Amino acid sequence: MTPRPSLLLLNARVYSPEPGRAAPFGKLAATAVAIAGNRIAAVGMDDALRPLAGPGTRVIDCGGRALLPGLHDAHLHLFGHAARYGAVDCSPAAVGSIRDIQEALRRRCRELPPGAWVRAVGYDETALSEGRYPTRWELDAAAPDHPVRLQHRTYHACVLNSLALSLAGITIETPEPPGGLMGRAVPSGEPDGLLFETAQELGQRAVPPLPPTELAQGVARASGEYLRWGITALQDATASNTLADWRRMRRMQQEDHLHQRVTLMLGDHGLAEALEAGWGPGYTQGRLRLGAVKIILDESTGSVYPHPEVLKEQALLAHRAGFQVALHCLTLETLAAAVSAVEQAQAAHPRPDARHRIEHCGLCTPELASRLARAGIHVSTQPGFLYYGGARYLAQVPPEQLPWLYPLGTLEAAGVALAGGSDCPVAPANPVAGLYAAVTRRSETGELVSPEQRVSLERALGMVTLGAAAASLQEHELGRIVPGYLADLALLSQDPFAIAPEELPRLRSVLTVVDGRIAWEDL
Repeated sequence: MTPRPSLLLLNARVYSPEPGRAAPFGKLAATAVAIAGNRIAAVGMDDALRPLAGPGTRVIDCGGRALLPGLHDAHLHLFGHAARYGAVDCSPAAVGSIRDIQEALRRRCRELPPGAWVRAVGYDETALSEGRYPTRWELDAAAPDHPVRLQHRTYHACVLNSLALSLAGITIETPEPPGGLMGRAVPSGEPDGLLFETAQELGQRAVPPLPPTELAQGVARASGEYLRWGITALQDATASNTLADWRRMRRMQQEDHLHQRVTLMLGDHGLAEALEAGWGPGYTQGRLRLGAVKIILDESTGSVYPHPEVLKEQALLAHRAGFQVALHCLTLETLAAAVSAVEQAQAAHPRPDARHRIEHCGLCTPELASRLARAGIHVSTQPGFLYYGGARYLAQVPPEQLPWLYPLGTLEAAGVALAGGSDCPVAPANPVAGLYAAVTRRSETGELVSPEQRVSLERALGMVTLGAAAASLQEHELGRIVPGYLADLALLSQDPFAIAPEELPRLRSVLTVVDGRIAWEDL
């Protein structure tokens, strides 16, 4: 017997993906969804479900709009996003030169007492009129009495001013850590403030954490932004995550700052802590779940880091413990090393449906795509990068590699399971930018990037619903509109299947349901 619903959605066009690698979307023979508690109780026609309503049931007329499973961001960085709200905006939209950055820093310094840290984010050297990175001395000229950390738009590099370098203990004698680089003046060898990849950790140790109140405010703003896009679930892919981050995330949910359900990836230190605590894969507290072990592969030093033998050991440790491994790969060389590590781990310790992951997969050839498919590796990728950075890719990626840039079509043809994410705050969390780019391969400013890699709207929506759920082993309760599944839903402003692709960027959610409760509405 169907339980009495707490929420009844009527007069909707109900769309849901079907299980399987292709995850094709289809319009169901249904116009109504009944929700009891935090689960979907029934799916059917208005006439069949309307009698289920009782005195305590809220009934909503959806006005013929499209009702989809809640959108699921498979790769972002929540606390990094939250921290942006209080930082100095040095993105290309805000500054056009190093002089502009200096002026923005001066304005912030006037608001703070001497010695207080200044956090700045989002600079892109290719968008500055000087066409280069700022240096410590240029930051000093704007902020001589405040330690400054200026974060690159990718979060894979930063610049510290002299006071920040001093507080971090970085001097001319400081060696580069494995997998990292420090910029140095020529010929003195004096650090110029630039820190790449793991070298950023040298500076991070001096930067105080955000005050709890500021962090909570930032998380609440970020969560509200996600709700307006219809995002009901997210996966935090921060490689430095530990159990301390788990506790912070859990507190944010309990205090109602964070409405989405979250899967939290861990770094190697976090994995050690989880194993010591007896927490296994999928460990759950409320709407917070333990996910994959994140490993960043990089070539900034001229060769793949971690070294393939070290990578093999890291992957095998997580694999033996039953965890997924999520491997950050942007280049062909790092992707090949990652696939080899997964293949070797599986050969040493066979495990059915281990479902390891590649994060980003910025470049991939058909040969590597076939290896990904054979190994059962899921790819969590970001087509929104093409929307926000299409012109930059066309200018910077070698022409011979452009056909393999974020190659959704090639991956789909090979049978690779795909999930979609934003990598926010590297790019905005806006999921419809990713949908538009996946379907059209056009940037925000109209550039066409490798159009042969287009995929269908059905596939693109599958990536941010059932595909994202499958990438985190949650496809049996998330990503579909089926009785018994968790009641996470998004009612869109327009039917994405009834509008031209050029109109996709205008989509938004007018009603977002998380865990059976209305978390956002603008009907």
